[in-house]
Amino acid sequence: MKPIQFGSAILACVIMAWSGFAWSQDDGLRTVKVERYGIMTRVPRAWRLIGWSHDEKAFLLGLPQDPGSSAGFVSCELGVAPESLDDFRKRIDESNERPPAADMTKRRLVENRIEPIDEVRYGKKLADQLQLRLTSVWEVTREMARSWEVTVRVVHEGTLYTFKLTSDEAHYDSYRLDFEDMLKACVFTTPETGLRKLPNSYWMQRDFRFAMQLPPGWKPAFGPSEKVLFFATGESHEVFSDNLIVLATPATPLDLAKLKESLPGDVTKLDPKAKVTCSIVPQGGAAALETVIHTERGPLKLTIVERRFGSPQRNYEVKFTCESAAYENAKEAIQKALDSFVEVIDATPQVET
Repeated sequence: MKPIQFGSAILACVIMAWSGFAWSQDDGLRTVKVERYGIMTRVPRAWRLIGWSHDEKAFLLGLPQDPGSSAGFVSCELGVAPESLDDFRKRIDESNERPPAADMTKRRLVENRIEPIDEVRYGKKLADQLQLRLTSVWEVTREMARSWEVTVRVVHEGTLYTFKLTSDEAHYDSYRLDFEDMLKACVFTTPETGLRKLPNSYWMQRDFRFAMQLPPGWKPAFGPSEKVLFFATGESHEVFSDNLIVLATPATPLDLAKLKESLPGDVTKLDPKAKVTCSIVPQGGAAALETVIHTERGPLKLTIVERRFGSPQRNYEVKFTCESAAYENAKEAIQKALDSFVEVIDATPQVET
């Protein structure tokens, strides 16, 4: 049997529809729309799709470069917004003091500044939505070859959007102009969290149909990985935010007593600074292993509270990670949130509007 043959025009339309690109007929641009990530923009036709809608990365585009160049990309990633963009600016300034990488790559920070979004250049809507942008420019030298890295960070509705351009020296000036045009063309909407609000302050995971309450002041956010089914954030501490993640795996028997004995040693092997306690606690008419870890990440002192438990549907890991002082203040509310976890199986709850 001969394979089915498509006309070239039809095949091009199929590819563009699958990839999220849409051709513009008259200006040499095409639209990049990643609705789940809350971002749409327009880019030159020569920028080819490499990565799409995976974990924290909304898109990754390849740019034509000189032969052998390791640069030549534009990307957009989503993350939790810091307490302020100035916290990120300070961290970037500090990173400029680090020694060269093992491959002798030299990075020199040539620009690192926060500026208001220019209403004349970007339009009133973007200026009102974003207000500020952090622009960081690095000169990168490796084996006598020079390239450039530009990162622009903006915050929209509590989500940090990081746009990044890398280019060899020969194409940098023209691509920097195209990159700025891409930013001017951005349209931001609310990213999809996969969560729905229910009565009694519950949030339900739409596809896996489990729900829980959040501590006061916490809110759903875009997850850092496709494996994270439920993600929420609390108080921000410079570039770190207290957060909650829920993971799930197929249902298998859990030996909680055995985990209680082995888990502390497993954790301290990976993190010698960690202080770990485990206990078996009630969980929705059954039992869960609750693990509390006190540790450090750089200047931060963190407390991690995790519960592992199973149901006929699947096994769950529910984990709060908080700055330790914030955890002490919110401990009771976090325990209440952990206790509130429930599967929604038999009926479709009425969603609050």
